[in-house]
Amino acid sequence: MSDPSASLPVPTETPSAPRTARERLRRGRESLVRWGAAQAGPLGAALVGLLTFLATFGPNALDPRRIGWLIRDDFSQHLLGWLFFRETPLGLPLGATPNYLHPLGTSLGYTDSIPWVGLLLRPFSFMLPTDFQYIGPWMCLCLMLQGASAAWVARRLGASTQHQWCVGGLLVLSPVLLSRMTFAHEALCAHWLLVLLVGLHLVPQRDARDAKQALGVSLGLCVFAAGVHPVIATMTLPLALALCARTALERKLPFAWPALAAVACFASVLGLFFAFGYLGTGIPVGATDFGDYSSDLTTLFNSIGHGEIHWSRFIPPLPRHGSQNEGFGYLGAGGLVALALVLGLMAREPRRILALWRRWVPVTLVALALAFFALSWRIKFQGQQVADLSALYRPVLKWAEAFRSSGRFIWPLHYLLLVGAALALPRLVRPSLAPTLAGLLLLIQGLDLNLGEGRRAQVSGGTWNTRPSPALTEAAKGRKHLALYPPQMHDGSGRGCRAGPMDFHRWAYRAYRLGLTFNSGYVARIDDAKAQAYCLGMDAEIAAGRLDPQTVYLVIPSRVAWLQKIRGAHCQPEDGLWLCTYDAPPQSPVSGR
Repeated sequence: MSDPSASLPVPTETPSAPRTARERLRRGRESLVRWGAAQAGPLGAALVGLLTFLATFGPNALDPRRIGWLIRDDFSQHLLGWLFFRETPLGLPLGATPNYLHPLGTSLGYTDSIPWVGLLLRPFSFMLPTDFQYIGPWMCLCLMLQGASAAWVARRLGASTQHQWCVGGLLVLSPVLLSRMTFAHEALCAHWLLVLLVGLHLVPQRDARDAKQALGVSLGLCVFAAGVHPVIATMTLPLALALCARTALERKLPFAWPALAAVACFASVLGLFFAFGYLGTGIPVGATDFGDYSSDLTTLFNSIGHGEIHWSRFIPPLPRHGSQNEGFGYLGAGGLVALALVLGLMAREPRRILALWRRWVPVTLVALALAFFALSWRIKFQGQQVADLSALYRPVLKWAEAFRSSGRFIWPLHYLLLVGAALALPRLVRPSLAPTLAGLLLLIQGLDLNLGEGRRAQVSGGTWNTRPSPALTEAAKGRKHLALYPPQMHDGSGRGCRAGPMDFHRWAYRAYRLGLTFNSGYVARIDDAKAQAYCLGMDAEIAAGRLDPQTVYLVIPSRVAWLQKIRGAHCQPEDGLWLCTYDAPPQSPVSGR
């Protein structure tokens, strides 16, 4: 007789919770490995960017708590803009900083403090250390994205992983980008935006999906660039419009799509310029000396950059006007060799190149137009003027002066040539030779490149970030403002008041530590009329014997006698200046009859 229990269903074993967790962990690990393998090219190129940053600035620059290395050049302006902004309630325009250059105020945009990053971190300010900077991490991120963007574009063109690494590495070692970093202009280091837009022109649009992706990316980059720096945005916008034109020419989408995308790109940049206060605040956008900070006709192969640094070990520098360091456009020895090879190979197959005209004609026209503007109205060859185009620029000089450092607009042409040459080589030679040739070009670029003076981040930096003295701390109790007298508030064109001490940065930092407003500083643009009115008004108030009991005054020695004459003023020496406070004297009682 059979056992009746044999016919009963066997219960299935329920996996335990730990076993399920292990399974999920294993699957997650496998997914991560697959993703890493698929993205090996961009990730490897990003690693080249990270290593280049560490070789140039050192690991200390990545520590957000270290600010000593930023006490030089324009870095201090950008750092102070963020520090004062984080102590300010959010308002309009976005990034408004009324407590710096008080009572005029300024904004993250005009301190070149990368508004999007400042706004992103502002809600978490209470969690961050008192000394906190994002300049080093931002520059590192820009180098990593520079390599990753170039490698991603190379992958879209079918390059092997090794070739993607080499293309990304070549773009990471762009002398233009590394020079801008040692120039202390981190907001202007987002060159990966230009690399990505130039690259998107060169990759094929096989179907409507590719076309929509190109339009979406162009719009996203415009929105992002507008909150990084107006110069970067002004280069990004025409490149995005050119990509819209290229998409219209490809006819993978109805014409309305690229047309609407072009309108959206323009409107987003213009709207964000108003939102961030670049426009509509009454602050003049123009600057002086347009034409001095231009590009030389030799800029693409002239290796002398900012601070007379020779960026090439192989190619001797050429003469150029001193202020033309803003127009530095050196391609590097590897870039020049790649360009020469590509031009030679293209001459053998002109029909093949002309057949792809939709990819390169729109972006080339825009890059050449921007390069023409980079030359300004005084066109120079090896530092000597060879043409005068002032009659051409005179009708639009008001707007041209907003970008007085016109030489920066050589960057789109620089990247078009560098990216184009690096990506065209594998299509003009045997595929088996492409990775080897790209590796050789990267080697030449690396051997040629002099990393300049970026290693300053590895030293401790200056001392203006010392904490307030006990006397200053005591004087600040119950008060709201710290004021230099006379003030030192000015912009890059010299507008404003410049009679005060030039080492205002240390006092600004101490005001920040004490939670006080500060009346001095350096910004990109300032309203000269308001600045002069404030400075002259301060003179008049002191001459009339009126001081503010809510203000701690820091006075240069030659002016301290003016305050000492005022009844109720108390002055004492303070680190090269005089610290003065005012307590209103008690009113004499009025006796009645």
